[in-house]
Amino acid sequence: MSQASKVVRIAQAIAIGALCALWIAACGSSGSTHGPASIVYYSPVDSNGTNVKAAATCSKDSGGSYNISITPEANSSDASRQLAVQRLAAHDGDYSLMNMDTIWTAEFAAAGWLKPITGAARQQALQGVLPIAAQSAEYQGTLYAVPLNTNAQLLWYRKDLVKSAPTTWAQIIADARKLPASEGLIEEQGAQYEGYTVWFNSVLASAGGEVVNAQDKPVLGHSAVVAAQILRDVATSGRADPSLSTDQEDQGRLAFEAGHAAFMLNWPYVYAAGRTDAATSSVTKHVFANMAWAPYPSVYPGVPGKSSVGGANIGISQYTKYPKQALAAALCMTRYYWQNQEAINEGLPPVTIASYHNPTVIKSYPFAAVLLRQLEHATNRPETPYYSDVTLAIQQTLHPPAAIKPVTDINSLRSCLTTLLKGGLC
Repeated sequence: MSQASKVVRIAQAIAIGALCALWIAACGSSGSTHGPASIVYYSPVDSNGTNVKAAATCSKDSGGSYNISITPEANSSDASRQLAVQRLAAHDGDYSLMNMDTIWTAEFAAAGWLKPITGAARQQALQGVLPIAAQSAEYQGTLYAVPLNTNAQLLWYRKDLVKSAPTTWAQIIADARKLPASEGLIEEQGAQYEGYTVWFNSVLASAGGEVVNAQDKPVLGHSAVVAAQILRDVATSGRADPSLSTDQEDQGRLAFEAGHAAFMLNWPYVYAAGRTDAATSSVTKHVFANMAWAPYPSVYPGVPGKSSVGGANIGISQYTKYPKQALAAALCMTRYYWQNQEAINEGLPPVTIASYHNPTVIKSYPFAAVLLRQLEHATNRPETPYYSDVTLAIQQTLHPPAAIKPVTDINSLRSCLTTLLKGGLC
């Protein structure tokens, strides 16, 4: 064999080897050569295991394309976010899917950590979904997560103590003052944490304002002063829970169940919790029998109140080894059937509009119609990549609620946010 022939043979062998390597790599990335793609889902485990069942069923129905395993999140949203940030910032490909609080979307998308969802997949992800839930999964018009569940606060009240539901914050305070302090308290989240931002943001939106605009600029004006004044009015009304400045959702729920409060602003989970606790407490049984619900309070009569939405979406990591399978898994676990199961078994409000008209869901959610209307009038929290800094500024500047100086504190907050959103410190 000539030297030239040897060179040709060697070149051919290298070319064939390269093609084989590419073919093996492609097969490996699809998961078909070595079995189903391993899709790790970073998520809290539902108390009744609905998301575990969804993962198992979707894996089985994938025809061997993927297998979903759940890695539990931390015990708090802040800790879960921190762990996710550490993994994503390190370009860690171990997680394919993440159960994301709605307030993470802008930050994670702006950092380039999430895969955009486009085309037919976007249409499937948003089919029949509440607009406010879809917005919570978008950043600058691009979808970065599949809507999973949503949430909105309602006004919960005792119909044995109050003839009809008050519609404004001023009416709540006035009605509470007509009752003895021992049973006429107002329960709200006043501790220095995310729930406090939810309260301020909800009242601000109800007054017609917002924290930052679409250009990421602070826009705190007269409506913010009105909102700050309402927080102060509740705190100094003589009917706020004495522990308001340290209360989170569950402290308020338990005080309401114990018969100390006539009014409570809280998420829908309190209804299922009250029903469960009524089985072991005669006091809670009486309270639950008289537990009624109404839309989030207005600031101005005739203008619907706006609750800040909660909930979660499923994001697909930019660094997953199996993007197609991860997307298919996310779409499967959020389909209509699982939306209903999450609502019935876990008390998590669905993102699909049709679920609020499903008789089985309504049986568990007798307030479904009111909740749906509330979600149609809901608001998102500030949509900014700097949300973690923005919420801390709100909590620090406007706390405790009884000590708020509306004009002075809103001016301070506006100045602080202007500095923060330019990359500075305040």
